[in-house]
Amino acid sequence: MINKGRVLSAIKGENMVNNYVVSAVISVYNEETTVMDVVKTVLECEFVDEVITVNDGSTDTTKNQLEIFQTDSKFKYLNFEKNKGKSYAMITGVEESKGDIIIFIDADLIGLNVNHINQILTELVSGKADMIIGQPTENKLDEKLNPFQMLSGERAIFKKDILPVIEDLRTVKYGIETLLNLYYKSKGLSIRFTYLWNLFHQIKPRKEGFNSFVKNYSMEAKDIITTLIAHHLLVWSALGHSIRKRKR
Repeated sequence: MINKGRVLSAIKGENMVNNYVVSAVISVYNEETTVMDVVKTVLECEFVDEVITVNDGSTDTTKNQLEIFQTDSKFKYLNFEKNKGKSYAMITGVEESKGDIIIFIDADLIGLNVNHINQILTELVSGKADMIIGQPTENKLDEKLNPFQMLSGERAIFKKDILPVIEDLRTVKYGIETLLNLYYKSKGLSIRFTYLWNLFHQIKPRKEGFNSFVKNYSMEAKDIITTLIAHHLLVWSALGHSIRKRKR
């Protein structure tokens, strides 16, 4: 368990003894234009005790860029020679972590700052929910109407909460956020969104090219649908919890 006073006081500018551990997990695949800024920002956050970065078989200059951080004592680097999938990389990071709290951070973010990380952690340790999902938000349309909020990769959880389902999470690739959401809802664990202003993801068609974007988007959709089908019992359980909650 993390010391709530430590995080909340540190956000106010007070230096507290680092008695408890927060681990950041960043999985990376071909993010050479953004990854250095993301990792640098997370390393600068005093409330994060270790930054576990998993290079999932990148074929661009990502590997070389990440190796630059290896002199930082907070940085832990895992490198896969071949791509193993988003969920495999993320769960490997969790297994290698020493933290009681895991905060997942995407590697393709633009505008990430320490306050965004503090915001997510504070809401978790203050008991607002069992999982906090940070939603990159550029404008009011994003805040109110974004249909992909549940798929955001920025999220903080207590490590103990996902250990029972860790093997299922490992194999679902782009379906990992979907399965996390289903699992939490099926167990009656609470989920809360927090809006991270002036943070956004790199525009994928511009980054990948249109044809590659369509291919990758199709793969993501396939993984999500496959996850829903394979874990249909969790879907029904999650729906049941939602219905009972609304009746209260």
